[in-house]
Amino acid sequence: MCRLRKSANKTARKGRASDKPLLGLSSFAGLVLTVAYLLTAATTHASLAFTHDLTAPAHETALTARQISVDNLTTDIRSTGLSAHRFREVEAALEQEQYDQAALPLQLLARQGHQNAQFLLGLVYSNGLGVGSDPTQAIHWYELAAKQGHIDAQYNLGVAYSTGKGVNADNLKAADWWRKAAIQGNTDAQFNLGLLYAQGQGVVRNMMEAARWWFQAASHGDAAAQYALGLMYVRGEGVSQDLNEAVKWWYLAASQGFERAQDALQMLQTLTTE
Repeated sequence: MCRLRKSANKTARKGRASDKPLLGLSSFAGLVLTVAYLLTAATTHASLAFTHDLTAPAHETALTARQISVDNLTTDIRSTGLSAHRFREVEAALEQEQYDQAALPLQLLARQGHQNAQFLLGLVYSNGLGVGSDPTQAIHWYELAAKQGHIDAQYNLGVAYSTGKGVNADNLKAADWWRKAAIQGNTDAQFNLGLLYAQGQGVVRNMMEAARWWFQAASHGDAAAQYALGLMYVRGEGVSQDLNEAVKWWYLAASQGFERAQDALQMLQTLTTE
């Protein structure tokens, strides 16, 4: 199993996308309204679904609680500062994917207050590794870790409250937990919090706040946020309308293989060459 984060591949890029020549502002002057209209019309379902559907395929893994792998488990367990003997036992079990043997020492550590162990135990219960799948227990351990400031536990609690897995769905609580993770720099939480502001779910609809959180995620390489921010610059929602800025963010997203950004740039190229 692998740790799921974003659907856009974060592969090394050949050259900085922002170094690519942008179309001059003057060449856009007569196309601003046309482009905005065409892009809106052409992507009504594709891009508005992006801001109205928390399970949009373009960023579906941002709403999936982080999955678990042996490498991720052993790395996180090591950071809890376990005794060498106990760690060796857990590490050996994990390397052999003997999760049932790792579960007990992990539970003991979690009960002692190790926040990483609490988070990992939440993942174990969420995925049913060595124990029966139990979303309620997963939430219990996530919450203990989250209250100690564990960023991924905070993010996963936001996912749980957004999807209603293990708890009653509550976008207000989802927004609260995602905000805590977003403030600590979790780009998935930043993107999702921006999405809630764009939708007005769990928070008062505020496109400026949506743009603020998407900008933070986009600035740290989140392709979905880069695309969404570009769309806002085209429409002039939450930011001043600026097609140069839109193109800049779409280039960054497209260079990561984000198809919607690639399609938007192709549309712009077609319009400017006709």
